Amino acid sequence: MNIITPIRSLEELEMLIANGADELYCGLKTREWDEIFSENLWMNRRNPDQANITSLKDLETLIAVAHEHAVKVSITLNAPFYPENGMAYMLTLCSRLADMGVDALIVSDLNLLVELSRLNLGLRIHLSSLGACFNSFSVPFYKSLGVKRVILPRQLTLPEIKAIVTKHRDDMEFEVFAVNDGCYFEESFCQTSHTLGAFCLTDWTITPLETDNPGTGNETVYPDLAARLAHFKTYLWYQNNCGSSFQQDGLPNGPCSLCQFGDFRDWGVSAVKIVGREASFHRKMGSLQLVKAVRDKARQTQNRDRIIDYARQLRQTPEYCDSGYMCYFGPCFREH
Repeated sequence: MNIITPIRSLEELEMLIANGADELYCGLKTREWDEIFSENLWMNRRNPDQANITSLKDLETLIAVAHEHAVKVSITLNAPFYPENGMAYMLTLCSRLADMGVDALIVSDLNLLVELSRLNLGLRIHLSSLGACFNSFSVPFYKSLGVKRVILPRQLTLPEIKAIVTKHRDDMEFEVFAVNDGCYFEESFCQTSHTLGAFCLTDWTITPLETDNPGTGNETVYPDLAARLAHFKTYLWYQNNCGSSFQQDGLPNGPCSLCQFGDFRDWGVSAVKIVGREASFHRKMGSLQLVKAVRDKARQTQNRDRIIDYARQLRQTPEYCDSGYMCYFGPCFREH
């Protein structure tokens, strides 16, 4: 399984490659896009100023250096949709990216997928998790549009991932999330934008609804609402990388699927993805070291329990793992 690593600047490039990144992915911020939409509409799902390469010249350098080390580079174009007056520019940009030597585009918008299949630029197309591939029946559809790899959504369960991957692993690559940045909602269907901040992480004031049932007086719809909200806020804290915290050894906390690497290997998953293009270099490096250690362990042993034990040992936070909140695709299980 390849390790897919985020990057947002040339300063990060050398160390990420040296520490085991098999593939890199990045977003773009371009002057032409800003002239059309300013910063009110993002070209991808991450903040233009905090998570993207801001110079095509820098991107050319990044591609050249990465290719010298046999590391591939993908560009994230995963906005939920692109309006009509932006589509022409997107297609022009994709053609230029192909000429620059980009290896793949990460795409979610169905209209852009259709247009790219018509252009046949010679670029690999990877379906973003926002493309909502939730079952094995959707895989042939996306394949018909030229998709070569499907990035599976976070909200799938392990049995669902197994069913999809094992059915289509001979004619489609699959990628799953490895560490960082959970999402309370299913982002494939999320119509909010992080332009004004993360909607799902906002500490909203909740006002209980009331009902006037005869004979009962005013009652809240959910008598246990306070407990539910406490549960909800705890879950959000875990999904937000445990409050963006780190372990004592410098490795990052946060949601992951490390314990499942043995399963992913056996099922035929092609790649595991580190989330967080806007993350600090410290978090990127720690995440890469963590994922590489467990991926390498999965290459060294066929024993799933040893992989699980090793991942939990590296985490050093058994109480977080035991909570169940840390697991991307549901709590890990052991064979008995």
